[in-house]
Amino acid sequence: MQGIIQTFFGIIQKLEENDVQYMVVGSMASMTYGEPRMTHDLDVVINLIPQDAQRLESLFPHDQFYCPPLEVMRSEIIHRGQFKLIDHESGLKIDLVVRKNTEHALCEFARRRKVPFWQGTEVYLASPEDVIIKKLEYYREGGSQKHLKDIRGILAETEIDEAYLAQWVSKLGIEQEWKMAH
Repeated sequence: MQGIIQTFFGIIQKLEENDVQYMVVGSMASMTYGEPRMTHDLDVVINLIPQDAQRLESLFPHDQFYCPPLEVMRSEIIHRGQFKLIDHESGLKIDLVVRKNTEHALCEFARRRKVPFWQGTEVYLASPEDVIIKKLEYYREGGSQKHLKDIRGILAETEIDEAYLAQWVSKLGIEQEWKMAH
């Protein structure tokens, strides 16, 4: 596990050193705020424009990483999609998700926070409330109980801004999922 975290943090360092705005989301964020569990990939939201694709490609040399072709990255940035990086040595898969332009996505990115992560380092994470909101949306889409378990772990371990959470649960129409989560 330490090798995976080391690889993950190395990727985060590359983003930071090259002024790529990011935030860690998904299972790594929910584990930071809640309870540990196994995960098969890591998720990072990045804030880029199409002209950033070449710079991003240069950060992840092909002899060290699988990185999609430049045209694919540029297209995913334009369409606010996502693409995968794979570290050849560790096999670690990282989904780089381009920040959406929805009202919640903009708010979520503005609320990201730097938190202690590994060996005295810090990384930008989505807020615990926004991790919960995304987990509720994923639960609505796929019905996986792991999302509800992650939410319960966050609620047990981290102080939550309940007013903010209630506002977005209502706006996004995920009240039923929220009732099931707690």
